[in-house]
Amino acid sequence: MGGVIFHQAQNQAALPGGGVAAVKVAWLGTVLLCWYWLPLLMLLDRRLEMTRGLTGVFLGNMLARASIELAMMYAWHNWHPWHGISHDLFTAGLCLFLASRSPLSLIRRYFRVMAVLFLVESGFAWYMLHHVAGAGPVYFVPGEEQHRLLLLVTSVVVAMTWAWLWLWCRQWFSSSLGKLSLA
Repeated sequence: MGGVIFHQAQNQAALPGGGVAAVKVAWLGTVLLCWYWLPLLMLLDRRLEMTRGLTGVFLGNMLARASIELAMMYAWHNWHPWHGISHDLFTAGLCLFLASRSPLSLIRRYFRVMAVLFLVESGFAWYMLHHVAGAGPVYFVPGEEQHRLLLLVTSVVVAMTWAWLWLWCRQWFSSSLGKLSLA
C-alpha cells in the first residue's frame, strides 16, 4: 500500500526527483525490507543474540544513510547519484566484513546477499547517472520505453531476491539455534 502511495505521489505530485517506474518501487520496497525491517527483526530475535553487534552496526549504517539521504533529496535538494554509489560500495564492503565476523551461517549468508544487493543498487545508480536526465534532480528511473531493459533487469532481480528471501526466512523462522549453524 505504501508503495502505491509513493508511486502515485512521486509521479503525480511533482515531488523532487522525477517520475518512478512501478518496478523501481518494487525494488525500493524489497531493499527497505532487506536493509531496515529484517535487521530490526534480527535484533529482536533472542536466538541471534550473538550476532546483535553485527546487525546493529549494519542497521545503524542504514539509518544514518536514510536520515542523510532523505534530507539531501527532499529538504536540501543536493543529492547526486555518486552519493548513493559511494555509500553502496562502502556498505557492500561492510557487509562482507560483517559476514566474515558472524558465527552463524544464516547471518553470513544474509550479509553476503546484502553485499550483492548493494552492488546491484550501485549499478542502478550508475545507470541513472548516465541514462536518465531531467529538468531538476533525478532520483529514480521512470517507466519510459528507453529504460525497458533496465526495468526488465530490475524485475528479474526483484523476483530473485524474493525467492531468496522466502528460502532464507523459512530457514530463519523455522530453525532452532542448532539448525542456524554455528561456525
